[in-house]
Amino acid sequence: MSDKNLLRILTLFDNSEEAEALINILRNAGQIIRDVRVEDEEDLHDALEDNPIDIILSKKQTPIYSAKQAVEFLQKSDRDLPLIVITDPGKTPDALEELQAGARDMVASDQPELLRHIVDREVNDLKIRRAFRRNEQMLLETEKRTRYLIDQSRDAIAYVHDGMHIYANSAYLKMFGYADLEDIEGVPILDMVGADDHPLLKEFLRKYAKGQNTEDTIEVEGKQVNGDSFNITMEFSRASMEGESCSQIIIRDQSDSEELEKRLHSLSKQDLLTNLYNRTHFLEQINKLLGLSVEGKAHGVLMFIAIDKFDSIRQAVDISGADLLLADIAELLNSKIGNTGILARYEGPVFSLLLHNIDIEQAEKIATVLCKSISEHTSDINGKLINTTASIGIMRINETISNSQECISRVEKGCEAAQKAGGNQYSIYNPAVAELAEKEQINQWAFMIKEALKQNRFRLVFQPIVSLHGEPGAHYEVLVRMLDENNKELQPSEFMPSANEANLTKYIDRWVIANVFKLLIEREKQNLLTRFFVKISESSLIDPEFIPWLSERIKALRLTTENLVFELDEDTALNHIKPAKQLIDGLKQLHCRTALHNFGIENNTLESLKQLKVDYIKLHYDLIHNLAQSVENQEKVKAITSSTSEEDILAIASFVEDANSLALLWQCQVDFIQGHFLQQPNPELNYNFDDAF
Repeated sequence: MSDKNLLRILTLFDNSEEAEALINILRNAGQIIRDVRVEDEEDLHDALEDNPIDIILSKKQTPIYSAKQAVEFLQKSDRDLPLIVITDPGKTPDALEELQAGARDMVASDQPELLRHIVDREVNDLKIRRAFRRNEQMLLETEKRTRYLIDQSRDAIAYVHDGMHIYANSAYLKMFGYADLEDIEGVPILDMVGADDHPLLKEFLRKYAKGQNTEDTIEVEGKQVNGDSFNITMEFSRASMEGESCSQIIIRDQSDSEELEKRLHSLSKQDLLTNLYNRTHFLEQINKLLGLSVEGKAHGVLMFIAIDKFDSIRQAVDISGADLLLADIAELLNSKIGNTGILARYEGPVFSLLLHNIDIEQAEKIATVLCKSISEHTSDINGKLINTTASIGIMRINETISNSQECISRVEKGCEAAQKAGGNQYSIYNPAVAELAEKEQINQWAFMIKEALKQNRFRLVFQPIVSLHGEPGAHYEVLVRMLDENNKELQPSEFMPSANEANLTKYIDRWVIANVFKLLIEREKQNLLTRFFVKISESSLIDPEFIPWLSERIKALRLTTENLVFELDEDTALNHIKPAKQLIDGLKQLHCRTALHNFGIENNTLESLKQLKVDYIKLHYDLIHNLAQSVENQEKVKAITSSTSEEDILAIASFVEDANSLALLWQCQVDFIQGHFLQQPNPELNYNFDDAF
């Protein structure tokens, strides 16, 4: 089982129903949960030894153990786990003693919204603490390795804090004539430079401290301890030494050509097409500003400037013409920005701009000028006059952001929003506003889905499942499509995520099942033996009303149910093992068959069949799509089908795309196949099973 997005909860309750009720509150909110229940300290000790745990929900008092005792045990055993005290319903939560002992919070068992909020907050805090400890350890290891490499370097390297040396390698000591490290510790960096260059270095360091330098090197006259002088180029970068922020100074070994070194250094920063900075150098500048902003020493704004409809322009002027256009726009941007910020070509038709120590209002004015300048500019590309526009994404850089990947992700989203709005404009990315927009989008989809359910604007399509061993009758996977208000067909990938967020999937399930029932009755009247495979969502799986509803419908229609197969996703079923067992048992009592789909890639996947007694398994896409090229997958499929055949479970290979896989699937003892090789999903039940092979 993958640990991604998995929440591992330990519950300390004497009543399993109370614990399960709390777990279900979190599951209904979309959490994927593994839970362990304990009743006393011995159970608690064993559970923590045997299981990774993220959070503990403990009843304030049970007949044999209490939340306070559990907190004290955690402290004695030096475990960093948040414990939430669950108090009695109908009363104001009261767990002051437990909070004083070290519990993280308290909540009454009849406060589901508050419980969800507290659990989310505490688990996120725990992840941050764990990440901090991992990063701290990695930092120590990295500093050890770095110190070794620095000591072996031919380049002169030193570390400076508040203008004073705190460390230097042997090449640096030798360059300035010092015998050992103790002689240079605490010596000002200005002592390494001739007196005439002191003002120049001071101004450089002042700007460097504020992140205002576009260059990180300075040429000065070096001064040895004996008074001898020589020319040096100091290269500065931000660093840390033994947990303290500092600056690293590198004076490159000049045994090679100095002019060549400078040229290579310049080229390493440059985009050759536009003569702007390149992506690599630009990301370095973002990281420098982030280092300052985390310390509260600077802030700034990042912009992405994307040329609108660039693919169409490239088709009109060909690739070389498109390059000329980018070079022309780069020159225009450079003329407008000048020394205001750091301008680079990020990738393709996207330019990036980093502005130090300005607020968002100033950034908006700059973005407005840039949009206007680009839209009014005409480029002459090999005799063709090209006018274009640009979409600009904007995001703030401050102490709340710690990595460049997050910066890039945010500004890209801002740029995409400007493009979706029609281009030739800017959009400021704000995570809080984006979250509200996402919720609004979910609400819009929820409205559309509800309207589609009311107006019967869903439809079924079917994909054949064919036996490799000549089993009689027709077998079809049932799939669903939604029609919008213009009768445009929408794929499940478009509406199902929002349906899931809005807790509407169980109603779509019921619409599908009700319409499959109609089909079954029609097929029976025509004496057509047809077996339908119907997927059940997580929402229906955990819905206690699902089986009663299904039973009532079956009885009312006097339906023969042996040709109904209900499918559960293996991962989802294992995350809800108790309701999954109950659902499978309930379906068997109704004489329906069951299946697990997306089967075979979880750890100890065959163990799930011991707990979930199904009739079919449908092999995961990852096992089938490259079966011919993967001997490992072939062996895994053979092992699965060998085990399932012993249990009288039939194996289905979905996602079969070509005839080349058939011989292998036969050798692997697969019973059925399904996929576009046979037929794409079709609204008609017209596949000829008799002539399939």
